Amino acid sequence: MFWADKIADDVKKLDLAIGWVDDMKTPSGRIHVGGLRAVTTHDIVYKALLDAKVKAKFTYVFDNHDPMDGLPSYLPAEKYEQYLGVPLYMIPAPVDGAKNYAEYYAKEFEEGFNRIGCKPEIIWGADLYFSGRMNDGIKKCLDNADKIRKIYGDLYKKKIADDWYPFNVYCPNCNKVSTTRVTEWDGNEVTFECRIDAVDWTKGCGHKGKVSPFATENKINGKIPWKVEWAVKWQAIGVTVEGAGKDHMTRGGSHDLAQRVAEEILKYPVPYPFAHEFFLIGGHKMSSSKGTGISVVELLELIPPQLVRFLIAKTKLNQAINFDPAEKDTIPVLFDEYQKAANAYFTKQDDDLARIFELSQVGETIKPPSVRFSVLAQWVQMPNMEEEIKKEGAEEWAKYARTWIEKYAPESEKFLVQKELPENTKDLREEQKEYLKKIADLENTKLDAEEFQTKIYETAREMSLAPKEAFSAIYIALLGKDHGPKAAWLIASLDPEFVKKRFSEV
Repeated sequence: MFWADKIADDVKKLDLAIGWVDDMKTPSGRIHVGGLRAVTTHDIVYKALLDAKVKAKFTYVFDNHDPMDGLPSYLPAEKYEQYLGVPLYMIPAPVDGAKNYAEYYAKEFEEGFNRIGCKPEIIWGADLYFSGRMNDGIKKCLDNADKIRKIYGDLYKKKIADDWYPFNVYCPNCNKVSTTRVTEWDGNEVTFECRIDAVDWTKGCGHKGKVSPFATENKINGKIPWKVEWAVKWQAIGVTVEGAGKDHMTRGGSHDLAQRVAEEILKYPVPYPFAHEFFLIGGHKMSSSKGTGISVVELLELIPPQLVRFLIAKTKLNQAINFDPAEKDTIPVLFDEYQKAANAYFTKQDDDLARIFELSQVGETIKPPSVRFSVLAQWVQMPNMEEEIKKEGAEEWAKYARTWIEKYAPESEKFLVQKELPENTKDLREEQKEYLKKIADLENTKLDAEEFQTKIYETAREMSLAPKEAFSAIYIALLGKDHGPKAAWLIASLDPEFVKKRFSEV
């Protein structure tokens, strides 16, 4: 059974009132494709639930109230260093016109995952607080601070200070939240200090005071630490299904702590969990705050939206996706696999592969072109092949083939018809030169490409010339290298007079 359908089957057996699927992300910078695996995985699960006739909903939380805890390399330090430790929604956007820093990067990511068919309802983390929906959880956590200290102690095997409380105030003097520490809770207000040396990457201001931890429509005074907050958000939203990356789901990790807070403090049933591996680029994990990795926009320049979903859907949750477009076969093989899955779907074979294709669609289900990507990559380098590409219905895929050739294809896959006679034609044997003369004469015949390909094979055989020597002569004469696309198609794409003149020159 396909992995998402297995999850849907498990959830259906729980007989929940609603399969409320949720995912969350902090927009700390340009969000890379690692975040795309999470949102797409949740979207696939959501659609599998609907297919299983489970009442379902899909939300996505942008944690815009989290602090800036690192400075992306693409932002000017002189402008943004002052905001380290400040909630993201309070920080100005990198460009004019955007509401704030968090919204600027969140919207960029949202546009990306919308393009691949993921359209959850967006929830802003700060709005959860402004609405008052977090207030009940805040009170329960502060009232049971001793129990939460014990949970931390149990999981991380270290004593938590008796004056530590699960709440961080937004300092009313400097706006920082990373530097504040709550040391007392009287049932109505928390006592806090913005410590100068609380962290080693930004300075607090030393301000002390008391504030209410509860938010109103006009003001947020702070937030719960995120591992505890995770559980509070489950309850505030009503989440019943949520996965996460394996780093959060390992034994003793973030999910274990959130689970215990949900069960022991909030008395809220833990959402059905599932873990997924990372999305790697060239074997490396990516970071939004450090600006490493490929952005969603960049990925969608390389492969169509359906193939982004396909790449994620076809990979088992416990397997990492290691996508390296610079590797010779990564992109051509992905297109080939997608065509194979399409064939399974349209011929009603291989149920799992057909299901993967079905859940990879964005909008209308469209049968892909039958021409292989590797052939298409050759065609886009030939002149006068537009009609052939159009006949195959491959105009859309041709855009991606051009991008691959320009940016990632190895030199062995690139070729250019030489305007002048290549220097290495002088190394051709006399038999090869004679062969080219005969091929030049064939240009006067009215054969289609398939017939022409057969004819040039037969001509080589008649001359007792090995096919490798025959075809390398054609490629060297036209391209200056001993390999290339199908010879007949290459020749057919060129002006006949140019071909005859070039072969005669050789």
